[in-house]
Amino acid sequence: MQLTVSSFVFTCPQDARSPQGTFLKMTAKRYSTKHSSSNSGGLTLLFGHGVGAHKEIWEPVIEDIFAMDKRRCIREAWAMDRQDHGDAALLNAEEIARNRKDGVYSYEWSRAIAAFASSPRMRGHRIVTISHSAGAISMVGSTKFVDLERNPFVAMILVEPSIVAAELDPYTEGGIGPLTSAIRIRRDTWDSREAAHKWMQTRFPWNMWDPRVLRAHIDHGFKDTPEGKVTLKCDKSHEANAFLDKVAHFDSVDQVGRICSLLPLHIIWGDRDDIIPEAGKGSISDRSQGRVAASVTKMEGGHMLVQETPTELALELCRLFETIAAQHVDETLVQSRL
Repeated sequence: MQLTVSSFVFTCPQDARSPQGTFLKMTAKRYSTKHSSSNSGGLTLLFGHGVGAHKEIWEPVIEDIFAMDKRRCIREAWAMDRQDHGDAALLNAEEIARNRKDGVYSYEWSRAIAAFASSPRMRGHRIVTISHSAGAISMVGSTKFVDLERNPFVAMILVEPSIVAAELDPYTEGGIGPLTSAIRIRRDTWDSREAAHKWMQTRFPWNMWDPRVLRAHIDHGFKDTPEGKVTLKCDKSHEANAFLDKVAHFDSVDQVGRICSLLPLHIIWGDRDDIIPEAGKGSISDRSQGRVAASVTKMEGGHMLVQETPTELALELCRLFETIAAQHVDETLVQSRL
C-alpha cells in the first residue's frame, strides 16, 4: 500500500525557559493513503515515541496499520518528535545549547502536543493518541494543557507506559539510576550509517528489533558530524536526563486518575516484565486509586513492543481502533436522537 508522507515543522508555545519571542520547534510527519484522506469521519492517529527514539521509529507500525485497516477506521496518522529528539533536535540545537543544557522537559513536549491537537488544522478530527514508554508521560500530560470541555482527543492508547505510582518509586536504588548511567557511557558515534547498522545488528537491544525498525533508526536517527562520521541526533545526555524528570513522571500518574472518567485510556503491556515490573504495570490502572482503564491488553513481548514486534502491535492497535470507532458512532447516534 502506497503511503503519502508529508513533513511539517510546528512552532511550540512560548516557554519560560526561552527568552520572550524565542520558540522551540516540533517536527512531524503525516501519513495517509488516497482513500483514507477522504475519510473525514475516520480516526486521526497521533503517535508519540519513547525516550531516545524519534517519530520514524513508528513507521513500520503505521505502515502495517494502514495495510490492516480493512474497515476504513483511519483518516490519517501523525508522528511527532520530542523537541530534543530526531529532526527537532537539529532545528533546536542552538536554543537547547543556550537555554536547555539538560534537555527538554516532558511537559514542554506535552504543551506542544496539546497546541497541535487544539489547533485549527485539527478541528473536526477525531484524534486517538498512541504513545510508547516515557512518551506516554508527555501524551497524558498534554491533557493538562487542553480545554477538556472541548477535548480534542477521543481516546488514548498507552503502549508499555513508563508511568508508575509514587509508592513504587523507580528512582530508588536499582531503578532509573543504572539505566541513565549506562546511557551516558554508551557508544554514540560510528564511521558511517552502515557501520552503525552492522554494529547494532549484533548487540542488545538492537539485535532484538524488527529489521524494518532498525533500518528506520539508521536512516532517520543519525546525523553527520564535521569529522565525516555519524552520531545520534538525540544527545545521549538529553536522553539520560529525560528519565530523571520526576515531576512529570509522578504527576502523570495523578493525571490518569483525573482524566480516565472523561477520556477512554487503553493500555497495552508486553507479557515479559523486562523493564516495568508487574506491580508497576498494575499501578496505572489501580481502580482503588481512581485510575480506571477502558481496557488492558497483554501481548507477547517486552517493553520494546514498538521496536521488536511492530506487526503484532499494529494488529492489537487496529482491534482497539475498531472498538473506539464503533463506540464513537454509537455515542453520535445517541446524541442525535436526544
